Amino acid sequence: MTRGDLMMDSAGQTPDDNRNRRARSAAAAAVEGLVTGPSGTVTYTSRGRVMVIGGEEAQWLAARIAEPLHAEVLLTDGDLEPGVPTTPQAGRRLVLSGHLGAFVAELGEPGRHNHQRLAADLVLDLGDKPLIAAEIPPPGYWHLGREPGDLDAGLLAVDGMVGTFEKPRFFAYDPGICAHARSGRSGCSRCIEACPAEAIVSIGERIEVDPNLCQGGGICASVCPTGAIRYAYPPAIDTAERVRRLLAAYLAAGGSAPRVLFVADADAADLPSAPANVLPVAVEELASVGHEIWLAALAWGAHGVALVDGGSVPVRSLTALRAQVETTAQLLRGMGHADAAVRLIGADAIGEGWPSVDGPPPAATFAALADKRQLAALALDHLWRHSATHPISCELSAAAPYGCIEVDTARCTLCMACTSVCPAKALGAGDEVPRLDLFEGNCVQCGICANACPEQAITLRARYLYDPEDRRRPRTLHEDRPFCCVRCGKPFATHAVIDRILGRLADHAMFQNERARQRLQMCEDCRVVDAVQDTEAMQAGLRFADEQKENGG
Repeated sequence: MTRGDLMMDSAGQTPDDNRNRRARSAAAAAVEGLVTGPSGTVTYTSRGRVMVIGGEEAQWLAARIAEPLHAEVLLTDGDLEPGVPTTPQAGRRLVLSGHLGAFVAELGEPGRHNHQRLAADLVLDLGDKPLIAAEIPPPGYWHLGREPGDLDAGLLAVDGMVGTFEKPRFFAYDPGICAHARSGRSGCSRCIEACPAEAIVSIGERIEVDPNLCQGGGICASVCPTGAIRYAYPPAIDTAERVRRLLAAYLAAGGSAPRVLFVADADAADLPSAPANVLPVAVEELASVGHEIWLAALAWGAHGVALVDGGSVPVRSLTALRAQVETTAQLLRGMGHADAAVRLIGADAIGEGWPSVDGPPPAATFAALADKRQLAALALDHLWRHSATHPISCELSAAAPYGCIEVDTARCTLCMACTSVCPAKALGAGDEVPRLDLFEGNCVQCGICANACPEQAITLRARYLYDPEDRRRPRTLHEDRPFCCVRCGKPFATHAVIDRILGRLADHAMFQNERARQRLQMCEDCRVVDAVQDTEAMQAGLRFADEQKENGG
């Protein structure tokens, strides 16, 4: 049996239970040979420098740290103890940052005489509040209590922490499809807000993930609307393929009403026995499995999906996971399926009755895919085709990664600023006619277009358009007649743009005669020619330039 596959026997009494148990065994055998795709590694090097932060207890603890480790106390209160290397904080501001092998404690303010930088490989923090407040702290940092048991735990934590250590590189990032920002306009920040390790930061038009801080929680990949950040250990496609094969083998062996249960490795050993039709799938982290895999499981024949929170999921990840479960419920409810077919449950609820998707539909045959939006779309298309009502669309909560935009045509000038910044190619311009088109299937609700619109004419609307043909077909949001140059007849703008310019410059000193106003209605080439030929315009331009220079402009 491999990591990621569990077998939990339930004392079934009926022939169905016995058949389902045999089918579950066949399913486990079908995925036993699956190999997880390779991942890069992150390396840490520790020379054994332990910084113990606190008062008297810190000095007591440091004195008991033996070679090859060597400890130094950063004393926050109390008197110095002879024989223990100690640096007093002495009321100075203390900021701690870093990770295993590269911690830095900053004392005082940089540039001041009392500023001091201390380096360490490991940190034992005995302060009232942790100096690193991330929900998942970096490797090599422990915030401890001051009771004897806590201090003993600290000694055990640092024991042997000398040398080189490796961990998987849990993520992969493609900035080319990231919807974080474009052209100075902000957009999606879901991964930054959800990361419990605080390993993700904004660096202008992209994000940066610190691989040394990343602990593989996976929620960043689950909430990413485009797939720009992906879970790499194991890859999401490996998890999806495992689920697909489990269900296919279970159904082929005569199993009925299968339910898929996702659980984190850390919680798997403590699960109670499950009904015979439950197919448990253990994953590195529960939050690394997103809605596209839940929906694919339903399309591949699962009657329900449960995510078991055994207490290992960080609060920030759990909050983001609940939002995804709610979005999935809205998508299912919109098609008439049971919205609780995907649930987040505690371990004690495994044996309870699970709501099922309506029908349920026959198992789909599409393959597991690495593209999360494409996988979700295939699953939703299958569930929609086999729904009773075939609805057009459903409204979603604002956090959803699907939707459209609405354009106030009275304000929109078709300047196309929105099309130039859209990271998902959801917006397009007409070839020869001033027109704004939307490819709704591509929209990720990042909001960059709304932030870039100079007329504030764009509003986001989270929803899902079920019909695949409608999602792929461009929809015209706004169209205007082209405005042709009054001199050469070449189309160069829209009527709305020219009307807006004429209105805004109506009181400008340089546009008070008819020739100057006509010039605003010319294309760029004709405007330059006419201005050069207009002596009055050239003189007015020189006067304006002089005034600007005098005013410091």
